[in-house]
Amino acid sequence: MSDYRIEKVRHRVELTLASGDRLEGDIFLQAFARFRAGPEEPVDVLNEPERFLPLVMSSGETLLVQKTQIAVVTTELPENDVAAETGVIGMHVELTFVFGESKHGSVFPELRADRPRLVDFLNNTPLHFLPFFTAEHLLLVSVAHIAYARPAN
Repeated sequence: MSDYRIEKVRHRVELTLASGDRLEGDIFLQAFARFRAGPEEPVDVLNEPERFLPLVMSSGETLLVQKTQIAVVTTELPENDVAAETGVIGMHVELTFVFGESKHGSVFPELRADRPRLVDFLNNTPLHFLPFFTAEHLLLVSVAHIAYARPAN
């Protein structure tokens, strides 16, 4: 690290835009998260107030993607099972996005005992992007681009 530059780590993602178009490339994460122990994760960067996210394409070109136009960020599943460590129980749900695609997976909300429903979680989350776990990937979904959600079996 120098006085002028903070070293960052490249992290491969696929962005699905509100239009349904997909972009694949690398985003940059810091070695340490700002508000918790451990390295920065894609969900941290997405939920920060900056409006644009730099994405380096395989060609080397850098696109500055407006976060409000990002519907879904697909990345690899985390190595550790945070839900098992914290005891949070998941909700299996189906999300249908504005661009028409649906996904089945799980969210792991920390809910108040008097508000245990999916609608309570979606209406009260302060996050713009939510972690959504499928069998193959971690999806970071923009709440603004969810057309509808429902509990799934």
